[in-house]
Amino acid sequence: MLKHLRQYFFTGLFVLLPILITLKLIFWGFEKTDAILGNFINRHLLHRFDYFSREIPGLGLVALLLLITLTGIFARNYLGRKLIRFGESILERIPVLNSVYSTVKQVTQGLAATHKENRAFRQVVLVEYPRQGMYSPGFLIGETADEIKEKTGKDLVGVFIPTVPNPTTGFIIYLPVEETRMLDISVEEALKMLLTFGMIKPSGNGRKEAKKESSAIQAG
Repeated sequence: MLKHLRQYFFTGLFVLLPILITLKLIFWGFEKTDAILGNFINRHLLHRFDYFSREIPGLGLVALLLLITLTGIFARNYLGRKLIRFGESILERIPVLNSVYSTVKQVTQGLAATHKENRAFRQVVLVEYPRQGMYSPGFLIGETADEIKEKTGKDLVGVFIPTVPNPTTGFIIYLPVEETRMLDISVEEALKMLLTFGMIKPSGNGRKEAKKESSAIQAG
């Protein structure tokens, strides 16, 4: 009897735990995002009116989404592009801020790129790292700088080796393309595998796209 109860308990725990963690993350993200503008709007704007005596949850999130959308609309017209370039030209003249801004801009553009050749992570590969006989998954990030090629005398490619379970940190290594083994899985599937300590195996969805990308890289 106790054995069955223990089995039922752990079965229920493993069913509810992912749901509870997911809901917790959703509420946490909602609260943090809503607080970006919500605190300012509720405390400094709405509280000036008598009929807004209580804070309105979600108002900051709506305001943030609206601000992002309006910024996108503004940035896509002629005047907006001119003003953005003018602001960037000012930032480029400020020490420290210019390097921080340019780095963040390049990273975000690389992650949000729609064209495959401009993506930060182009292909999932397998490399012998940290020593021969041990293999680590990584992401091909493209060709290396000309100076690195000149110093080594080799045609190298850059590979980002992520850490687990936080794939946003890791190491960048440079090695000949023939020493990389292209995997027929998509970047999204590889990220899921890393985030779950390898417990979620690639399902095979997106393998056709990965094969096309692998063929294109090897041909280039």
